[in-house]
Amino acid sequence: MKKSKIISNLDQTEVRDFDLASPEHRIGALQAIIDNVCKQFERSARQSFHHLLRHPVEFSFDQQDTLKLQDYLQQLKKPCLYREFTVSPHDLHGTVSIDGELLFFMVDLFFGGNGNNIRRNNDMSDTELRLVERFFNLALEQFAHGWHSITSWHNHLTEKNTLRLGNPMQNNQLYQVCRFTIDVCGHKGWFEIALPFAGLDFLRDQQCKAADIETDPELQAKIQTKICQTPMRLTTTLCERSLALGKVMDLKTGDIIPVELPSEVTVRAGKTSLFTARIAEHNASLVLQIQSIIKQ
Repeated sequence: MKKSKIISNLDQTEVRDFDLASPEHRIGALQAIIDNVCKQFERSARQSFHHLLRHPVEFSFDQQDTLKLQDYLQQLKKPCLYREFTVSPHDLHGTVSIDGELLFFMVDLFFGGNGNNIRRNNDMSDTELRLVERFFNLALEQFAHGWHSITSWHNHLTEKNTLRLGNPMQNNQLYQVCRFTIDVCGHKGWFEIALPFAGLDFLRDQQCKAADIETDPELQAKIQTKICQTPMRLTTTLCERSLALGKVMDLKTGDIIPVELPSEVTVRAGKTSLFTARIAEHNASLVLQIQSIIKQ
C-alpha cells in the first residue's frame, strides 16, 4: 500500500505528544487482551469447579488493577491462601490467591460437610491441603485455556513462595491483578490472579507482528477503507483583486468591486495543493471541474 500523508497546520494547539514508551499507554493496550482471557476463564472455571464440588459455582470477573508488588501483597485480605506460579515458555512469575473463608467452605463442602466448619489454615490435614493444591491447579488450568488462542501457556505452581515485602527490586514491579468473585452455594468470596507487567512483553511483540500492514492484505484493505472515509476540507481561491489602501478605506455599503474569475484555480487541503480545476456551472450551481492532479 502506498503511504502518503497530508499534514495541515490548522488547529495545532490541540496536538500533544504521544509517548509510546509510557507505562500508562502500554498497560492500556494489554488490558483488552487480558479482559478477554478473564471472561473465558470465568466461563470455563464455573463448569470445572461445579464438576469438582458437585454444587453450583459462579465465577464473576470484576476488574483489573495495576499495582506495585508491595501494594498488592499488603492489600491481600486476611485470612487468605496465596501461591506463586510460573508460566512456560514465557519468563513469567505470577501469583494466585483466594479468600481463606471461602476456601475453607469449599474444602468442607467437598468432604461432605455443610461448609460451616470454621477453621484456620494450619488446622487443615495433609489430605485437605492436597485438595487446596488441586483447587489452585484447576483454576490455573482453566486460566491457561483462556490464553491458548493467543499464545502457548503452561502454568506450574512453585514449591514455595519467593516474592517478599522488603525487597526493593521486587516491590516496585508492576503487576496486573485480575479480580474475581466466586459464589459457592450462596457463599461469596474473592479470587485473584496477578501477572507481572514486565513479563507480558511478548504480547506487545505479537501485536506488532499481527498488525504488520505490509504482509496482511486484509488489514491493508480495512485500513484503506477507513482512510477513505475520513472527511477532508478542500479549499480554493476563486478570485483576488489588488486595491490601493485609500480606495479600500473609501468603500461603502453597496459599492461594487469588479473581479474576473480565473480560467483555472488550485484546490488545496490545508496548505497542500492537490488539483488544478476549472470553474464551471452545473444545474445552476457553481462547480469545480478537475483538470489535473498535482504530484506530491
